[in-house]
Parts: sequence; C-alpha cells; structure tokens
Amino acid sequence: MRSRVTQVSIVLAVLSLLGVTMAGLLTGWSGTEDQASELEQRLRCPTCASVSIAESPSDTATAMRTVVAEQVAAGRTDQQIIDYFRARYGDWVLLDPPAKGQTLPLWLLPFAALAVGAVVLIFLRGRRSPEPGDDVLDPAQLERVARAVEQARAKADREEVP
Repeated sequence: MRSRVTQVSIVLAVLSLLGVTMAGLLTGWSGTEDQASELEQRLRCPTCASVSIAESPSDTATAMRTVVAEQVAAGRTDQQIIDYFRARYGDWVLLDPPAKGQTLPLWLLPFAALAVGAVVLIFLRGRRSPEPGDDVLDPAQLERVARAVEQARAKADREEVP
C-alpha cells in the first residue's frame, strides 16, 4: 500500500514538472521582460528625485518605460538603449553614472575622505602624550625604587611600634 502511494506521488510530481515546463515553452517567454526591467532600474526618472523609471509613477517615466520595452522588442542591446537615453538626457539619466568627466569627483570623494581621515588619525596618534606605564625603567632605576620602598616600609614599621 505504501509503495503504491509513493509511486502515485512520483508520477504526479513528474506530471506537474512537465506541465510547468510545457506552459513556459508554449507562452514563448523570453528574457526581454527581464532585460527591460533591468534597464528600467538603471535609468533615472527626469521628473523625480533619484528614482528609477521602474519605480516612478510619473508620465515621463511611463513614456520612458514604453521606449525601453519597444527598443528591447526591436532587439537593441542594453548599451544601445542606454546610449539612446544618454544622448537625450546626458549621463545624469543613469542612476550609476560612469566614473569620468564631471562624475569623477563623486567617485573619488569617498576615497579622498578615507585618506584624509587616515592622515588625521596618524597625526593625532603621534601627538598624544605617553600614558603612564609606557616608560620602562632601567635596572639602576628599579634598584633605586626598590631601596626607597624598603626604606619607607622600615620607617613605617618603626613608627608603628609603640
């Protein structure tokens, strides 16, 4: 009885997988939707503040999404579509602009801030005063301290005795 249930379960699982596979093949799905979606995430909406055209509800973003879908359907590459929008809006339309020209300082600023911070840290660390215990006494100084401690103890012992 148990093996019959197992066999039926396996047959149903295989049929389900075949059904899903056939449905995918029959719908003619291709990667164009993914390509368009990925491009929409990379392009900035001109009327919104730092929002991709995929996320923007504006009419301009809707029109740009339509253009992206049309160009993807026409078989254009990602770079051709990006170049199309850059020709109309400039590098500003890219949410992740290339590191050249006017955008180069934006890419270099974090590294410059890190370098300045490291220099300040090194400078301040070099100027700090030595903490107690940083100095090491030489043997002669240790001997002198030991004698002074011994004398202080002897003096304290003499004063305690009535």
